[in-house]
Amino acid sequence: MKISNVNIITTVNVLYYSGRVIIPILALVALFIILGPRTHPNNSWEITLLIFAAGLSFVTGYLGTIALKKYVVSKSRYPLILRIICNVLRISRSRITNKPVDLDLDHFIKDNNLSLTYYDVNNPTYPILSFNKNKISYFTQEFDWGDFKWDFYTKRAGRTTIEVLEFRGFNQENTSIKDRIEFERIEARKHEILIMFIVHDLLFGKGLSRYY
Repeated sequence: MKISNVNIITTVNVLYYSGRVIIPILALVALFIILGPRTHPNNSWEITLLIFAAGLSFVTGYLGTIALKKYVVSKSRYPLILRIICNVLRISRSRITNKPVDLDLDHFIKDNNLSLTYYDVNNPTYPILSFNKNKISYFTQEFDWGDFKWDFYTKRAGRTTIEVLEFRGFNQENTSIKDRIEFERIEARKHEILIMFIVHDLLFGKGLSRYY
């Protein structure tokens, strides 16, 4: 299958988890080569080898992830969007230009099987978040992307990582609203909401996603 035929959510998730998979696999392979069936080193030489192998596994895995990202992005139908997503998720760092985005939003959404309305994870009939061209709605508040400011980050909650987007904007009554969206509350695929925010930000907003 060609990379250009893979939808953008799958592509992002492959890049996101690749470093978390490649480095441990390399470390386990090195551990097996050095120790064999044993679980503990027998001497200081083996301990030194293990420390060196751990460092080498990290460096090799990191460089391998960067190489994979560059290759995948170069073959993708949406290289700019992928580079920005990689910056936002801290998969890698790329310099993003201010060049206007040439993207057919309707085709992009259909091509990647995305939604315009998202629902509560515990109540599939209750809409939480909606995208409508230059408008975005969160619960009962509607905002214009022209003055919509947002910041994405992750935080630890026990053993899990929660993705959060804080925003500020003026609602339909011209009232300044500051709030935050926790993606785990919304029924969607991993990183789907973030992709929708980035695309709408590039097309209708201030392009804040370019500066991560």
